[in-house]
Amino acid sequence: MSRMGTLLAVAVLSACSMAPGVGEPQRYDFGGVAPGPNGWRLPVAAIDVQGASWLATGAMHYRLAYSDPLRRQFYSESRWAAPPAELLENLLRRHQSVASADTAGAGCRLQLVLDELEQRFDGPQSSQVRIELHAALLPAHGSDMLARRAFRLERPASSADARGGAGAAREAALAVAEEIAAWTNDLVRDKPAVVARCRN
Repeated sequence: MSRMGTLLAVAVLSACSMAPGVGEPQRYDFGGVAPGPNGWRLPVAAIDVQGASWLATGAMHYRLAYSDPLRRQFYSESRWAAPPAELLENLLRRHQSVASADTAGAGCRLQLVLDELEQRFDGPQSSQVRIELHAALLPAHGSDMLARRAFRLERPASSADARGGAGAAREAALAVAEEIAAWTNDLVRDKPAVVARCRN
């Protein structure tokens, strides 16, 4: 092999080693977090999100409600960067950090269970992402529940594919963060006893 041919072969192999593997799935997360209109005024020391068993992997789920409504499917060439519950927990922690007032010191524990996160197609080119979860507010120590609430939101996807679903999921997750902040702020206003338990 000539010197030129050898150099060309080395260059090709180097390029291949730096390129993504053939067949590697596209990986999505919820992106960055900016402060929203609702600050977190209730002291929350810990946020924990658990997921339903069918959301335990990074699979991106969708449902063709218009043709096969009982079948849960997932994109073969796209995945979440982590299980959805982990992505949501990370987003909520960052949202609280960015948007909260001074909540230093003791705080309650916010426990959430992610029941659903899927892209639902009502037609071949029309879909929205649905997110469902329920939350419980617990004191820093002990298991007695101070407050609880369920959340359910939908956001339209900008395109009928995994990328559109990821964008809609991000918008739904940010909306959930805002609703949780508003809910806990209502507790600060309406239930001072809850705030006292969180500060002790």
